Amino acid sequence: MYRISAKELTAFCKEVLIAASLPESEAAVIAESLVGANEIGVDSHGVTRLSDYLTRLEKGLIENKTNLEVIKDSKATTLYDAHNGWGQYAGKIAMEKAIEKAKLYGFSISGVRNSNHFGTASFFAKMATEANCLGIVMTNASPLMVAWGARNPTLGTNPLCIAVPTNEHPVVLDMATSTVARGKITLASKNGESIPEGWAITKDGKPTTDAQDALDGFLLPFGAKGSGLAMMIDIMTGVMTGSLFGEDIPLMYSGSEPQQLGHIFIVFDIERFMDIASFKKLMDERIRQTREGSPAEGFQQVLMPGDIEQMKKERADQEGITLSEAIFHELSELGKNYQVPFLQNDF
Repeated sequence: MYRISAKELTAFCKEVLIAASLPESEAAVIAESLVGANEIGVDSHGVTRLSDYLTRLEKGLIENKTNLEVIKDSKATTLYDAHNGWGQYAGKIAMEKAIEKAKLYGFSISGVRNSNHFGTASFFAKMATEANCLGIVMTNASPLMVAWGARNPTLGTNPLCIAVPTNEHPVVLDMATSTVARGKITLASKNGESIPEGWAITKDGKPTTDAQDALDGFLLPFGAKGSGLAMMIDIMTGVMTGSLFGEDIPLMYSGSEPQQLGHIFIVFDIERFMDIASFKKLMDERIRQTREGSPAEGFQQVLMPGDIEQMKKERADQEGITLSEAIFHELSELGKNYQVPFLQNDF
């Protein structure tokens, strides 16, 4: 295992993306998003994705510059076309606009169509909390998940994130509608690890603990509720924005066409309901009720959504980000290919 500071890792990713012909402004956002995922322990959406993104860029499946165009605009809504640009950059601009309009009208929705994978939804939802707003973020994804009771994939993992400001770190629920994000299986495969049964099925519909068989097969939803939620998110992000949806979305890793994904960013200005200090005081009580709850057998503590990620971030800030040997060498090779030195810090 290797350790590297978030600052150095972010700088490396940014320089590689610039070397791959991305504008500096976009490279900075993408690098921050990738490393931010590693900082909170969501390694499946972290720097392991960099090589995947660059492979798509080299194949001409994603543009090197995001030409974001406003398609529809009203007081509280905006619809953008990313024109096959970078999801992280398009998402940041769309969320900034939603925050700006929410401050004017109390509530706002930004939609993005014809986009690409945008990393972690929490990256954007937490932007709203920095403005003392509540943020909700959704996206659709490649059809790698079966619907409840089905054997053929017609759904993406279609994540949902809700982030709420507090007097400490935000309360953040960021969840895929599958039992697990596919990126965790990809990471397990890269690291030569097995996966728990119940995460995925083979292409023949059989349970598996082999990560590669799972990648060749399909993800499972977290029950009928996860399946139904994935469908509704696909409708809001795909159908409503005019993006592709369901089984029509090309696969990220083996597809030969742009994905044309859709994202939705929703912002509520809390001060339209009560002053922010009163809201955060109530949140203190809400958090206390949960954390002071009696742990069930086998548990040491009851936590709020986002607590575990915050603890991992604090540890990463102190000790650096941990990279597996496989990911470390993958980044080293990328550095060689793009003539960007990749060094590890001493901790």
